[in-house]
Amino acid sequence: MTGGRVVRQVALAQASLGFTVNSLGACLALLAADLGRPAGELAWLSSSFGAGLLVAGAVGRRLLRMGTQPVLLGSALLAAPGTVLLGTGRGAGAAAVGALLLGLGAAGFVLVTPALLSGPDAAAALARANATASACALLGPPAIGVLAIAGISGRLALLLAVPPLLVLAFDARPRGGAAPAAPADPRPPDGEVARGTAASRRRIAAAWVAIVLAVSIEFCFTIWSTARLQAAGLSVGAAAAAATVFLVGMAVGRAAAARPAARNVPVVRLGCGLAVAGTLGVVLGTHPVPVIAGLALAGLGVAALYPVTLARLVRTPGLLPERSAAYGALASGTAVLGAPAALAAIDTALGLRPAFLLAVLPLAAVLALSTPRPAREAIR
Repeated sequence: MTGGRVVRQVALAQASLGFTVNSLGACLALLAADLGRPAGELAWLSSSFGAGLLVAGAVGRRLLRMGTQPVLLGSALLAAPGTVLLGTGRGAGAAAVGALLLGLGAAGFVLVTPALLSGPDAAAALARANATASACALLGPPAIGVLAIAGISGRLALLLAVPPLLVLAFDARPRGGAAPAAPADPRPPDGEVARGTAASRRRIAAAWVAIVLAVSIEFCFTIWSTARLQAAGLSVGAAAAAATVFLVGMAVGRAAAARPAARNVPVVRLGCGLAVAGTLGVVLGTHPVPVIAGLALAGLGVAALYPVTLARLVRTPGLLPERSAAYGALASGTAVLGAPAALAAIDTALGLRPAFLLAVLPLAAVLALSTPRPAREAIR
């Protein structure tokens, strides 16, 4: 079980993470419009988060040895000014610095959350944390869209995330006495158990690749949904607001995933199938309505992929929490850095509609085919 302070901190971190990161796609479209440049040229906006995740994964074990509270404090103090710069910066340079700071801070939250929630109820706790992020993610694109439609810079909506970040920094500040430790992990303390056998290494590698595939699919939609809706005929403000349907689908899917998972339903394979069906709607739709329907269906399918694959990694026998957190951050960083950028490259060469088709469908097929049956590492 986790203490009240840990629950509060995870909630604040995930709320800020969900709100800001899931607003990157709308910010990309708005910034491109402000600068008069194609959205594909600003793919670095999402890549900054991926780069931050790779840094967090590379140094994560060392950071977590200092304790979870210093990591939370540092992450909040990076994310807050990054959010301000990204929301208010007038040029590409300021936005780039802001995106990098936000990416590093958000990556710290991704890194520290599994370490805070390790234990026998890790899968359920991670699912609740992701549900919090998904719920707050619903607020970002509509707020951006409403401001843009009103003729105000929609990126200013990002400033709503600054107060929770400052509260989190205050809560994680150094205090007198010993800092509360992360929940005890009942698994064997010998991390070498998971690393030392070929079977364990294969299991870790398979779980890591599954996270890469799951996050890749999710971020293709997160970053490029607004641009796809623009291409279907919506204004940038309306597209930013309408892109929320993907996040709604994810929120509904994560809330509904626990029961099927407990009944041995192969949630990953089912989710991949729904994601493929949604992608076809996004690609084949020539008007906003079928594209919106496709995004909602894709969100429903994508919902359980990340919590399930991350929980599979976290629950690897003998794998210490700080090591699984670092591996998870590296996997997410690889996906966030690569998949949206690859989709942008295909967009530049062939257009956004075939880009979704060529990027998402192979990822979903590989993830579905590589997932053990039955897929029981789910949300309980």
